[in-house]
Amino acid sequence: MYRLSILLHTIFLFSSVVLRAAGHGFVHTVLIDGKEYQGWNPFSDPYNNPVPRATRKVGSDGFVAESDANLACHIGGDAGTSVLAEAPAGSKITFQWVYWPGDHQGPVSTYMASCGDDCSSFSANSAKWFKIDASGYSANDRQWAAAKLIADGASWTSTIPTNLAPGEYLIRNEIVALHSITPQFYPSCVQVRVTGSGTGRPSSDEEMTMQQVYSGASWPNIYLSDDLGSYEVPGPPPARLGGNDSTEPGTTTTTTTTKAPSTTSTRAGTSTRTISSTPPATESPQSSAQCRLVRRRLVRRRSL
Repeated sequence: MYRLSILLHTIFLFSSVVLRAAGHGFVHTVLIDGKEYQGWNPFSDPYNNPVPRATRKVGSDGFVAESDANLACHIGGDAGTSVLAEAPAGSKITFQWVYWPGDHQGPVSTYMASCGDDCSSFSANSAKWFKIDASGYSANDRQWAAAKLIADGASWTSTIPTNLAPGEYLIRNEIVALHSITPQFYPSCVQVRVTGSGTGRPSSDEEMTMQQVYSGASWPNIYLSDDLGSYEVPGPPPARLGGNDSTEPGTTTTTTTTKAPSTTSTRAGTSTRTISSTPPATESPQSSAQCRLVRRRLVRRRSL
């Protein structure tokens, strides 16, 4: 009986490791203009009733399908929160991801959407988004933007356009993983208030819903395609923002994407918190070896 108990306990522990290894990733923190904002933790926050924060909810560390109505900000991210992160136009925003597997390769994009007067009551699912940066596959480096994200400590940094008109916005960072038969979307959104004297706003042809962004998009087979150099990240080019244009749009970090303005984000408002001298505690990511083992098994099964 004792041996059976030990065996069952071992099976439970192994299953927990495999499930986490087979998991994906989410944005743990967002750093804007020297301040750190806690992301939504799908493993603990649903049970802890956390205080409101600038980041919107994510339903899990899993993906959202292209056909899902919650493609914009993940499941649970349609509804707003009472908190904004503040940052001047031109400031940097860094999305810090955790648990991102090495075989989940694909493009990375950052979008923004105006909330109008109030992000707390603004629906992400019906938002019109404009792109501020995007990176796909680099033929020179022979790597995807997701690989660069991993190399940079699982982080992605964008710049808020310097000429962007002040106001309340959503900033959306997204990785699209192409290791599976169909693309897997991993979006994360934060509410910000942009400050400054800019007057730049996107034109109507630079804004679209997320469903419009990916409508009719073609996706390469990252395992079989010998030449990915012609791949372009779906969606419009980065918005140039008409107005007192004080900066030239930047270029993306890969050679196959369209020219992109430096990207983005901002933070605004009420109930902001200053960055702590010590980083917030994070759950330790599972070993990459375990992740690779699980992924190889999945790939073999799909190839049968």
